[in-house]
Formats: sequence, C-alpha cells, structure tokens
Amino acid sequence: MTGLQIALDERYATKDNLEKIAHIAPEARIVMFSIRLRFPFIRKVRGLLRRILPFSLYNLLSSILDRPSEAARMDWIDPPTFSDDMKNILLFPPDLNNQLAKELLVNYRFHWVHSITTGVDHIPALPKDTLLTSSKGMHSRRIAEFTLGLIFALAKNIPQHTLQTRKRLWKTLPSEMIQGSRLGIVGLGSIGTEVARLGKAVGMEVWATKRTMTNIEFVDRILTPKELPHLLREVDYLVLAVPLTRDTRYLIGKEELNMMKTTAYLINISRGSIVDENFLYQALRKGSIRGACIDVFQNEKPLPKNNRFYKLPNLLITSYSAYYSGDSLGQVMDLFFENLRRFIAGDLLLNLADTVSNATNNLTQ
Repeated sequence: MTGLQIALDERYATKDNLEKIAHIAPEARIVMFSIRLRFPFIRKVRGLLRRILPFSLYNLLSSILDRPSEAARMDWIDPPTFSDDMKNILLFPPDLNNQLAKELLVNYRFHWVHSITTGVDHIPALPKDTLLTSSKGMHSRRIAEFTLGLIFALAKNIPQHTLQTRKRLWKTLPSEMIQGSRLGIVGLGSIGTEVARLGKAVGMEVWATKRTMTNIEFVDRILTPKELPHLLREVDYLVLAVPLTRDTRYLIGKEELNMMKTTAYLINISRGSIVDENFLYQALRKGSIRGACIDVFQNEKPLPKNNRFYKLPNLLITSYSAYYSGDSLGQVMDLFFENLRRFIAGDLLLNLADTVSNATNNLTQ
C-alpha cells in the first residue's frame, strides 16, 4: 500500500490507541484535530438561563442563543498533507456538527471514513468511491440489556420505590408480571433483534416490524412497516429500535400515540426524532399512554433543568446512557483497529455502510 494518513479527534489519541495504531500500521502518519466552542461565554449564559427561567420563557430565547452556543471550530493540531499517493482515513467523532463535517469532508479527500457511532445519518454525503463503516452492532447487547432493565423497572414500579426510599416512605406498591406480556419492537436490526431475544427469554410474547418477512425463532409475529398500527394497538411495551431516515422521522406522532393502549409504555433507545416530542408530552400529561422511557431527545443535547419533560411523573429519562459502559469505547476502537488491518491488507471491511443510501437518508443536509 502507498502512504497512509489517519486523522482523528485528539480525544481518541490516547497512548493505548496510538500504540495499537503504530503496531498495525507503523508507517502511518497520525494527524489530530480539536473541536472548540467559538463562543463559550454565550454557552455559559445559556446554561444559567436554563436553570433560572421557566421553560416557556426560555423557549422564546432558545432560538437566539442555541446557534451561537453550539457554534464550534475545528483546529488541526498536526496539519494534514494530502497527495495522490497517500490513502487517507478519518475516524469520525460523534459530535462533529454538520457544518464542520462538510468542511472537513469537502476540503480533504478521505478514502475511508469510520463512524464511532452506530448510525451514519449525521455524516454528510460522501463520494461513491469512499468507504464508509460504522460501529453498528458494538452496542447491541448492551443496549438490549438496558432496554430489558427498563421494562423490568416499569413493570415492578422501581422508579416509584426509589422515590419512596428518598422520601423515607414505607408503602407497598403493586407490580406486574413480565411473563405473558406483549413486547412490540419497531425495527429488527442488530439492536432490535437482541431486545427480541432477551424479551422472549423472560417469557414475553414478541411482535416486531421488519421490512423483509423472514422467520426469526424468538419473534412470535413479524409485521411489515405498513402494519405498524396493528402492532401499536396490541402491545404492552413498545420499543423503538429503527435508524433515523426520512421514512422514520416522527414515525410516532399524534395518531400513533392515540393507537396505543392506555396501559402501554413507550421506550425509545434509538434516535430522538423518531418520536414527535410535542405529542409525546401531551400523551404523557393526559395519560393517553401509561408511561415512557426516553434515552435521547430530538435535540440530542442535555435537557435544560427547566424542561417541561422533567415534570412528568410517568416519564423516566435515562440521559443517553443505553449504549454506555466502561468498555463501550474500547470495543468500538477494537472494531476500528480490525478494519485498519483489513484496509491495509486490501480485505473487505466490517460494517460497511452504503454511501449512496447515506446521501439519500442524511437528515442534516
């Protein structure tokens, strides 16, 4: 292979990672960049207003403050050199905003881009000959276990028990059986499949939507995406595990929430924009559904302390934690290292994503 250059965010340039890269590709040139806020003072002011202003009043100011607060710049610590005889690799970080991502991908010719996250919808359209890989599957079991934990927490009234403990209140609470309840999964990708497997193992009846009607032994009933209304009307726990595309944005809105049982729970461990938040808030406030667990919201940033969702007693917020554990990043990097070996050897990379589909489904363009 000709020369090799690897670009990565300084956060991932740990001693261990650099040593592993050097072991796999000793001749590779490693260049690093940093991402910095342009207006950190405005960010601090926004944080203060989030804490002291009512949600409705802060919302009026958010459109003015959000853009400068999130504005960032990318600085090269080690400026890259690009030439025709060099293969260039980019380890794409999870929080690179769309403008910076476009600048990076337009100004520099990368032959292979690896996304640290499972999804690739946040990556701008790439040339057709650019290899694009993701960390799909790295978090599937971890997220599935987390999801099952949420189901048990809801069925056994754990949030209320926790609240009573904090209040030093002794009160016996009822719980529900998991066995025999109906689990509905929207999307049977790697995460949805693991959720189905674990749900079936604890005695749940598992329904799911899937584009291709293949039989899966631990799924009792598979429906097409067009049959989603039927699934919504019948399940006790609805788990959203689909990627964010044009077809799935606001997949769960007012009509869909109204179709659900009043005793049903919604659990979103995919992307915030799968659910229309305004209608979800209304459904929870009115008791149209029994409750919800939300791991990530539409804005995909920390909710301000004055956000209206915090006041809902039937909502459990898990703060983008479903994927995270002490070894999660290490597993993602191990996949990157394996693909680096394959890239150098000219072998097929793992977790290849379709750059054409990425251009079609990219929702940040």
